[in-house]
Amino acid sequence: MAKTGIITKRIKGFYYLLTDEGETIECKAKGLLFKNSRFDNQIAVGDRVSFLFSEKDDVGLITGIENRRSFLSRNRVGIEVEQVIAANVDNLLIVASTQKPPFRTNLINRLLVAAKAGNVKPTIVITKTDLSSPKEIEALIDPYKDIQCDIIFSTTKSAENDQRLLDIFHDSVSVLTGQSGVGKSSLLNKLFPNLNIKVGAVSDKTSKGSHTTTFAAMHKIAENSYIIDTPGIREFGLWNLDNKNLAQFYPIICDFSYQCKHRNCQHIQEPNCAVQEAVKNGKIHKKLYQGYVSIHDSLKNS
Repeated sequence: MAKTGIITKRIKGFYYLLTDEGETIECKAKGLLFKNSRFDNQIAVGDRVSFLFSEKDDVGLITGIENRRSFLSRNRVGIEVEQVIAANVDNLLIVASTQKPPFRTNLINRLLVAAKAGNVKPTIVITKTDLSSPKEIEALIDPYKDIQCDIIFSTTKSAENDQRLLDIFHDSVSVLTGQSGVGKSSLLNKLFPNLNIKVGAVSDKTSKGSHTTTFAAMHKIAENSYIIDTPGIREFGLWNLDNKNLAQFYPIICDFSYQCKHRNCQHIQEPNCAVQEAVKNGKIHKKLYQGYVSIHDSLKNS
């Protein structure tokens, strides 16, 4: 008789799932289950699956996957295929450091778009605030103040905002993502010491972090509360988006785009564009709009 569970990690063709009874089972996927699938990783961390278990072989066989209510996915670099990073998640915590590694607005913008497309609530978490002045930090976060996205400052030296983060994690599934070295693992170890996640250093020469997390892994932190830690991101291609539908998912621009005179307005140089007018009037931050233009120009024509 088939049972159900949640995928907690995937390593070299083996899937590890947490059963409804609280057991961890090693599984393989049924051979024809994902024939002709458009996914690079057909089963993702966070997926609910059905499986059969053989006590003789001590290995389970995944026979089905439930529909996803939400997801975080990207276009795999170099291959036109969807790579699902995490499934059935409630929150996306975009972790960014002020320095070492440097703050990357383009990556944050892309993750915000991916969150909207996947029906996930984003939160921006700023780390290493001791490395920059208050004025410098203000300039970094200014474009994101009016996009209905919480911004939380978190450092290993202060517990000031720990409760805000704990409230997000409570009774939900949350995924952390960002560049290597921004402090994702340090943040989790601070809030949940029992996890004891390996932490890496940032190179002084390149200002880039090392990949201490090599695969996405789900951790149960309380009843009905889970956190998914992910490898550091260097590139993030947007899946199933082109320069004509980007505006539907880009912060704030999606709110103004419906007011444009032209139905297929791309908000770049068209006349009577409500988005461009909102930028001129200060209703859309110029840097946020510049980020939209940058991503728009990088996407293919539909």
